[in-house]
Amino acid sequence: MQNHIRTLAVAALIGAAGVLATAATVEAEPLKLRLSVESTPGASTQHMLASFRDALKAEMGDDVEIEFFDSGTLGDEIVHMQQVRTGQLDVIPIGSDAVQLDPKFAVFDIPFLFSSREQVAAVLDGPIGEELDRSFQEKAGLKVLGFGEIGFRHITNNVRPIVKPEDLQGIKLRTPGSKTRIMAFETLGATPIKMNVGEIYLALEQGVIDGQENPFGNIRKWSWFEVQKYISISRHVYTPITFVMNLDRYNSLTPEQRERVDRAARTAVLKSRQYGADNDARLEQEIRELAPDVQFNDIDKDAFKKAAGPIAERIGEIAGKEFTAKFVAAANQ
Repeated sequence: MQNHIRTLAVAALIGAAGVLATAATVEAEPLKLRLSVESTPGASTQHMLASFRDALKAEMGDDVEIEFFDSGTLGDEIVHMQQVRTGQLDVIPIGSDAVQLDPKFAVFDIPFLFSSREQVAAVLDGPIGEELDRSFQEKAGLKVLGFGEIGFRHITNNVRPIVKPEDLQGIKLRTPGSKTRIMAFETLGATPIKMNVGEIYLALEQGVIDGQENPFGNIRKWSWFEVQKYISISRHVYTPITFVMNLDRYNSLTPEQRERVDRAARTAVLKSRQYGADNDARLEQEIRELAPDVQFNDIDKDAFKKAAGPIAERIGEIAGKEFTAKFVAAANQ
């Protein structure tokens, strides 16, 4: 009887050791993440995702395995948003299309609200950014890891210099899929046309569209200046990169993994914003040198701000009047 008890005890110890060994093996397995973006190297969204990849690898070493896709390998931004929500992807950057998942993000289409990067950072790194994160978790099932930069947007076209709002009358202008961006340009007299970014060059060349609106980084990256006559320095809206992770995936991380992911994301945020600032300082001059026949002009901001008054009110109805008021107040502090 005693021998039988000893045998059972030994078996129990061996079994417990096996369970502990298995648990240790599971714990030791590296974190596996799939990252993807539709843009090509050099674009602001690709730069931010690559910065996150590199920072996380530096943080975790062999404790992380990263699959990285870019250049539209897995589809456009809309497809990426679907895939990150279903868990097929873990981390992606989102540009203007964030508003398609959460109407609060329509506030970024309020024209002429921001005038400096410092102003933007103060808003997005504070309570407003935290509220946008909570809202995105609730509405889209995505954790906002931080806000990077696509940047201040400018208008280019082949018809005339855009100085006053009436100069937009009848201009066929490519815009992202944001309904509020489309509404804003309709209010200002343009004819917005929704189109994927990869189609813009040929559409400009063939006259399907007259112009588009984007930061200098994209204007240079996609060489749109080659098929445009006028660049109007408007800085009409600032577009952030909403850098997200599938919420269930984020919540499944260990506390240590989460801390490292958060640190890597913050590194990517700061690098993204610096990249945008460097681009603005450098790329306007670069475009001027590459396309000496392209005419640059400033806009009449006072005239545009007056014309844009009703746009903010209509966006407030979409994003929520209370949140919009808080957003505008934070921007004006």
